[in-house]
Amino acid sequence: MDKLNFDQTLAQVNITLSDTNNVTFSPEEKTRALQKAWNDSSVVEEYWDSSLTFDRTISDYTKPSGVDNILDIYIYPDNTNITNPQKIAQDLWEDFGGYIRFKNYAAQYIEDGYSLYIKSWKKLDYDADSITGKNLQEYVIALASWETLGMLGYKKANLFLKNDTSMGELVTLRRELQREVVRLRSSLPRAFVSV
Repeated sequence: MDKLNFDQTLAQVNITLSDTNNVTFSPEEKTRALQKAWNDSSVVEEYWDSSLTFDRTISDYTKPSGVDNILDIYIYPDNTNITNPQKIAQDLWEDFGGYIRFKNYAAQYIEDGYSLYIKSWKKLDYDADSITGKNLQEYVIALASWETLGMLGYKKANLFLKNDTSMGELVTLRRELQREVVRLRSSLPRAFVSV
């Protein structure tokens, strides 16, 4: 799996659930479970932006689109032929709401005209983004599958489904998926915080 968009992730959920023919879950139920998984706060990827240029006369820069929580800022004389941008100390700047605020003494360390490379976490949107990281893909698939099993418990309790699966088997399967979700979540970055 290289990149997975929402529809490709949904196909993987169908395979995981062995429900490609929509026997156990409707397409709407699987879509809802997958949307909940994509909306999980751990579904973030590293994001770089290089649209800003340092100017000694400006202290507050509007955060570029797509930049959520800033991890680090790097500098380089220009944004062409980049080989090794230099990380700047975090005491030179602060993430101030929708702005990046540079301290007064930052101009002593950063030259005018230097490109700013902002490293951040980007919250992925199921309508617009694709998931590239293998661990993150597996996490979203497992979380969506876990959500659908919760739905199955509700179905069984509310509709009194007659099949050869006992409630105990469903609970066991749900616990196994929950352990898988917890294991996969622990391998993902946790720096994303809603502002």
